[in-house]
Amino acid sequence: MFLGSTIRQIRSSKGINQSILADGIMSRSNLSRFEGGKYYPGYDKLILLLDKLEMSLEELLFLQNGYAQPEKRTLHLSLVEAANRYEFDKVRTISHECRFLYGVTRTEAYYHLYLLGQGFLIQYQREDEIRQLSELAGEIKPYLMGADIWYLYEFKLLNNFLFTLSSGDAIFFGLRAADEFDKYHDFAESRTIQQHLMQNIAKICLKEHNYEQSLFFLKKALPLADKTNLLYDKIVTLVYHEITLLCLKHKDDTQQLLGYLDILRQLEFNDSYEALQQVCRIHLPDIF
Repeated sequence: MFLGSTIRQIRSSKGINQSILADGIMSRSNLSRFEGGKYYPGYDKLILLLDKLEMSLEELLFLQNGYAQPEKRTLHLSLVEAANRYEFDKVRTISHECRFLYGVTRTEAYYHLYLLGQGFLIQYQREDEIRQLSELAGEIKPYLMGADIWYLYEFKLLNNFLFTLSSGDAIFFGLRAADEFDKYHDFAESRTIQQHLMQNIAKICLKEHNYEQSLFFLKKALPLADKTNLLYDKIVTLVYHEITLLCLKHKDDTQQLLGYLDILRQLEFNDSYEALQQVCRIHLPDIF
């Protein structure tokens, strides 16, 4: 992959000359050779160039690829979109494509996408090559257990495959995720996945009437919703938090819960409003 021409394009568009960009990193002549495809600097120097250009490696690769996302990301989005639209033939096709790409590249992420597609089909009673969610859990659990340190990929993987796990396994891995998240405290890009993961595990616990454990994960999710400035996520998390507190008899006033639900209704999140009303009827039948 030749990145020099893309670096030149970014530098020129920002009005930065070669001498300024190269200063403290490499000679101007080497930068010129890099931009011309005749020299490739070490990775450490590339990172320094990107830092000076206020550019992430991810964005550089996005530009290098003609404003297109990496193939794995595109396949993941297409898979989720097809499942949400109940386009099961497309889900099956993408899943098989990912299995083929794994066979060619041995890149494990492709295999995980294959499994995810199979999981979507199982959820909707359209079983394909894998017949049971427990088979998927049997693939994902050893991978997560075998990772000495979790990175963002492992957090995303757990979130994607929560639906295949028992509540006990979800709690087990959720507790590990909560510990691993501490290392990412100052990494802003991780907060959205952290918030979604903690909230989703809390919902699993709530469904099992495990209110104490649900409260634990919701307390992790709430401050993350503040930090990510995700208004919708914060309101939904607050609704679950209020439901859990009421179920645990930690409070008996429903005013805040009703207020958060009303905000969703006023903001026209109608599907979420109705779904959360149903959750309230299940767990708080004497109130709703």
